[in-house]
Amino acid sequence: MHGREPVYFDTETVSILKEILEYSWAGLRPEQQATMTRSLLASRILKAAAAGERNRERLLDIALNMAA
Repeated sequence: MHGREPVYFDTETVSILKEILEYSWAGLRPEQQATMTRSLLASRILKAAAAGERNRERLLDIALNMAA
């Protein structure tokens, strides 16, 4: 992993991250969905979570602002 330690999430955090992914995907306009994959959106959410972010609103903001 490029010299990084793997990040592990507990089941509650995984549930939150799934919820944020679904909510952020639904919040994208159709033209945004056409140019982005769920995998890319998930990667952005996971990156923020791996950095320690757990607040749902901030994770959603990060996901949507990065998608804009």
